[in-house]
Amino acid sequence: MRMTHRHPFSKNTFLWPLTTLTMLAVHLCAAQSGTVTYTRTVKIDIELPPEMARFQDMIPNADSALYIMDFNDALMASIRRVEEDDNPNSAEQISTVDGMTIKMRFSASGGTSLPNLITSVTDIDEGLYTDHHRFLGRDFLVTGELPVIQWKLSAEEGTFLDRRVIKATAMMDTVSVDAWFTPEIPVPVGPEHYGGLPGLILVLSIDDGQKLYEANSITLDTEVEITPPDKGREITQEEFDALVEERRQERTSSGGAKQIIIRN
Repeated sequence: MRMTHRHPFSKNTFLWPLTTLTMLAVHLCAAQSGTVTYTRTVKIDIELPPEMARFQDMIPNADSALYIMDFNDALMASIRRVEEDDNPNSAEQISTVDGMTIKMRFSASGGTSLPNLITSVTDIDEGLYTDHHRFLGRDFLVTGELPVIQWKLSAEEGTFLDRRVIKATAMMDTVSVDAWFTPEIPVPVGPEHYGGLPGLILVLSIDDGQKLYEANSITLDTEVEITPPDKGREITQEEFDALVEERRQERTSSGGAKQIIIRN
């Protein structure tokens, strides 16, 4: 990512609620439709037990996946993961050192403590989202209100994918969030329900980079029709979070959310 920092604004930062920035984006600029692809990178921090310490350097330090987000002039957005093989419920990392192979499988199927997000649709006008998750072998429709994010606009700006971007920061509970958005595409959306800025989010860093979304390509002015998912049991975000946490605690001791295989 190439960021050229300039300071055309005051060095002070400005605090704006999500709704204010959304209204600015909607009323001051004409909304657009199109598609953006992101690479999502999640850092992996796994410490092996002492008897397996010699394999520590073989553990991958990150897991990457491709996501596609569609957005339209009705201020709706839909994001989904692009699967690389015929098994949409798992991702595999393989490393080989000195003839030794380590294979790590990160499963997001309903059979583990990790839910698999099939698609997520946000409706900016209504301030609502609907997520289709597959979890415990079942489909769930998780609905809720979009979070009110208190963004701080900074004086930092640069270029990304040949577009001007501006940095905004926020805290969600105790998690830090950095977003680089482009006012050249006046659509107040981004990955994982993050949005409300006066421009499309091209780079999103969550929890000091533990999770990172970076746009790869943008296609504008295409006809995009977005329909909220309708398959699955309807459940609130609070109920779904409680279900996931309960399952996570049950699986913690067995390490069911991941599988590590080491072989010659």
